[in-house]
Amino acid sequence: MQKFSSLNQLLKHYSEDLSKAPAVNARNSKQKERIFQSFQIEDPTRINITIPERKFNTSYGIAEWLWYLSANKSANNIGKLAKIWEMISDQHGEVESNYGTYLISQWNWIKEEIKKDTDTRRATVVINQIHHKYQNLKDYPCTHYIQFFVRDNKLHLGVNMRSNDLIFGLCNDVFTFCLFQQMMLNELNAAGFDLELGSYFHHAGSLHVYERHFEMIESIKNSNFPVDISSETCKLNSEVSWELMSANFPFPETDVEKSEIYDYVSKVSKEIMV
Repeated sequence: MQKFSSLNQLLKHYSEDLSKAPAVNARNSKQKERIFQSFQIEDPTRINITIPERKFNTSYGIAEWLWYLSANKSANNIGKLAKIWEMISDQHGEVESNYGTYLISQWNWIKEEIKKDTDTRRATVVINQIHHKYQNLKDYPCTHYIQFFVRDNKLHLGVNMRSNDLIFGLCNDVFTFCLFQQMMLNELNAAGFDLELGSYFHHAGSLHVYERHFEMIESIKNSNFPVDISSETCKLNSEVSWELMSANFPFPETDVEKSEIYDYVSKVSKEIMV
């Protein structure tokens, strides 16, 4: 398994690796792909991508996480920030891949399982369901399941994906799932534990890059970006919980402008980040 200290390091490695990968033609588009890729990020707070060639929008990453926390399948507002959500929405303007809709109903169950038995192997959530094979064929969730483990007094999170594109899917997924990992740690410690943040583990059946991003991965591969741990860090403060976020920092549900969403995300970030 590949080990990385940060999401920056991971992106740099796989940009180089995928630039040499064999080409496939999946869903009528040319891609470079590696199958069955597994990796570990040792510090799940170092998830802000600062490699300039990637042009990662941290505010969008936080907005997507807030939208997941809302457990609202509507693509109306999130679709203003990333058109892909509008493109894959159904006739009702809803999508299947708001992961919060699956997590919210099982979040407290997972927490209670860990509280009852810190060595539990049952702290899982299955996201990709049978009905997804027939429901909205434009949105077949990439994430299959997630699993929390407490080992050596550290909270680890593993995520299993059927498919990830390196530039958009993987970067945003790792970013948001690491925030969920940090939030679960907060809630367990608020319940009386004294756990540390463990590693983030990720497995992708297909890790690929689309042809439109071939030039970008070459630029990332050749980038001489400086390593700056402080700028890479995206860390929730210790009070952040799902209950607090829902009560005080909900993702906008009424129709608002793109600029208003980003203004709101900026204000929330100042409140919830260390």
